[in-house]
Amino acid sequence: MLNEIVLGLGMMILTTMIHAAFMVSGMRLAEWRLSHHGHAKGQLAKAARVSGLTAWMFLAIVVEATAWASLYLYNPMITSLPNLETAFYFSMVTFTTLGYGDVVLTGNWRTLASIQAANGVIVFGWTTALIFVYIQQIYTKD
Repeated sequence: MLNEIVLGLGMMILTTMIHAAFMVSGMRLAEWRLSHHGHAKGQLAKAARVSGLTAWMFLAIVVEATAWASLYLYNPMITSLPNLETAFYFSMVTFTTLGYGDVVLTGNWRTLASIQAANGVIVFGWTTALIFVYIQQIYTKD
């Protein structure tokens, strides 16, 4: 079980680094856009900017879930996931804490899935906070 915890913590560090890189680049792009084009005029333009950041941060989540899926698929000790599509599906379902249960890991590797779910809770909370702050910035500057 210690191996799974250490591996899970390593993946949490990796996904945190990925998420931070996406956050920083997304906010820099938003700041660049503001400095070059000014504040968004109109509700549709503001919604488009929020949607852009939301889509960007969702892409970060897809990259992070793909990293987890790759771990599940290419780790020779985990044999219950037959292909990348299944591994990615399992990873996204786990990362979002939806957990359908139609695809599961076996043995001690179940611990790794629970660590990924905890990682997902943290990442989704972080993303929500970031988008909330961005919404406040956009809608309070008229």
